[in-house]
Amino acid sequence: MYEVVSLFDIERWLPFLLAKSHQMTFNLMKNAVEPYGLTPPQFATLSFLWKCDGINQQQLGCLMSVDRTTIGGIVERLEKLEYVMRGNDPEDRRSWVVNVTAKGKSLKEEVLKDLDNVTEAIDSKLTEEEQVQLTAILKKLRGRKNNQNCEEVIK
Repeated sequence: MYEVVSLFDIERWLPFLLAKSHQMTFNLMKNAVEPYGLTPPQFATLSFLWKCDGINQQQLGCLMSVDRTTIGGIVERLEKLEYVMRGNDPEDRRSWVVNVTAKGKSLKEEVLKDLDNVTEAIDSKLTEEEQVQLTAILKKLRGRKNNQNCEEVIK
């Protein structure tokens, strides 16, 4: 018999590890937000709007790191759920401003409580120092220009 020597180890390959970590956390998030009729991307969009209500779709897409078509579809589905509403942007007639409705605002506390379990499931595998390090590394990998926050994007 011949011994197979492999220099490539899939279980040590960073893209594979990130993909599997994403898959696990996405499923945890999905299970937490599904009872509210949301998907994880819809929840993330709503979360940015809770933080920066009244921004336009282009700014929202920038915060989410998604293209115009994708953010338009997400906002449209959130609008059908009556969690957000769109209106004309007074600064740019070609653009829509997105606002969280009363129904969308009332959802915040309840859904965030359910997402505490997701955070606990992840945090339980890491020390506090590892949690801080992982957060910093993931923000760096996300690569948003200068780690801009809502306030910087909407200027």
